[in-house]
Amino acid sequence: MTLFRKAKDLPYRSPCLPAVFWLLLAALLLTFAAKAQDQTPRLGRVAGKITALLPKDHVLREERSLTATKEMVLLWGDVVKTETRGRVRIALSDGSILNVGSDAQLRILQHDTRSQQTTLELIYGRMLATAVRITRPGGNFEVRTPAGVAGVVGTAFGVRASPASTDVLCREGLVHVRSADSRIAGEVVLRPGEFTHVVRGMPPSAPSRASAEQLRAGEDATLI
Repeated sequence: MTLFRKAKDLPYRSPCLPAVFWLLLAALLLTFAAKAQDQTPRLGRVAGKITALLPKDHVLREERSLTATKEMVLLWGDVVKTETRGRVRIALSDGSILNVGSDAQLRILQHDTRSQQTTLELIYGRMLATAVRITRPGGNFEVRTPAGVAGVVGTAFGVRASPASTDVLCREGLVHVRSADSRIAGEVVLRPGEFTHVVRGMPPSAPSRASAEQLRAGEDATLI
């Protein structure tokens, strides 16, 4: 009886097969990880939460409409929509406070606390904001509307937006206001008690002193 076979008589087994298998598996895992990472800023990044509200309000997330509730967590990309007589107070993760008035729609485009990069879009309606002071180089807090853009560095300010125009009123600190159209030159700086009016497609008006009625109207329209 022969106990040993010659090497050439043994069935062939490729020594590369295990290596190829692991390489393919690693490639698949990297692909899934990349897809998950791409979706993180859109689906999983927390921007803040709702701390008070007067119903009826909604949060539009992806293609769903959710009923807004107190302590509801808000994510990047969420749209907060208030109905008639509805109002919402939002506490952003950095401590900034947003009071959104009735018949308004606000989108949270970005809120990165580490880099202090915040971008909001007030599609229409009123909002009163108290923003935490920017201390990091390159940090910014912007509110975009169809007509204008308001940039702040730690301040309290009010914004009223419509498809045709925007009013911005500075309550504390400084607010820089420019047209939403980057091709239109001209920026104004508002100091406490001043406001500007921006018509879509035009530069902002020169700063004017806000009346007591204007100051009170903004508070009354967003108070919860």
